[in-house]
Amino acid sequence: MRRISAFIVDDEENAISSLKGMLDELCPMVTVLGTANTIEKGVTAIEHFQPQIVFVDVEMPPHGSGFDLLHKTEHLNFGVIFTTAYEQYAVRAINEFQPWAYLVKPIKSASLIQAVQIAMEKTAVRNEKPSAPQHPRGLILSDKRKGNVVVRFADLICCLTEGSLTFFHYYNGDTVERLPVYRSLKEIEAEVPMSLFCRVHHGALVNMTYVRRYERVNRSGKLHLDGNITVEVSYHKMEHFAQEFDLFIKGAEQAPGLLQKPDF
Repeated sequence: MRRISAFIVDDEENAISSLKGMLDELCPMVTVLGTANTIEKGVTAIEHFQPQIVFVDVEMPPHGSGFDLLHKTEHLNFGVIFTTAYEQYAVRAINEFQPWAYLVKPIKSASLIQAVQIAMEKTAVRNEKPSAPQHPRGLILSDKRKGNVVVRFADLICCLTEGSLTFFHYYNGDTVERLPVYRSLKEIEAEVPMSLFCRVHHGALVNMTYVRRYERVNRSGKLHLDGNITVEVSYHKMEHFAQEFDLFIKGAEQAPGLLQKPDF
């Protein structure tokens, strides 16, 4: 039996115990690596264990929410299954994090089994993907009107999420085009060269080549890109961006190939 690893984050010990018991009984293919009842403990443990799935509660007073935990671990590659007593967070959860499932407490057995089945399928697809080439040059994106669209990294300005869609802003000749695709930023981030791109917000991935200027707005920031595109920088990403961009600009002479469009 193929197994998948999981971690549970919930501020209520009864909820943790109940979910773990249901997983043990109904989903023996899931190995629970550990649990946490605070955001801080959850972030530390998830970084250590690197689970394939994280079951996370939404409201975890007084120190924040499951959304805060996901923002702090967005550099890690795992699937999210929300577990909450509040249905009203579903739209925000889907728009921002593209979770694999959204389970409302008390969790029903059938809903949990279905969510785990989705997780099994998702992780199987990830495991079956062939190793990426050492020097990928771009992405192939599916579009109903145009078929398969090739977007080279050198032409890609930024990727911005809106709801369940990610919009690719890229150069087609001298024209900036905008292509919507049903893909998460986490998936895209795993495929692009991070020497060229920087995640500046949970919903924004930018090509530093096309940053024309940036400004600090209190603890946050704003980028001005080619094509009259402006992108918000979240407060917990601003210092990271400033450091990465400084290194990118100073290192441009050592890596000129990054800044040139391939001639194919």
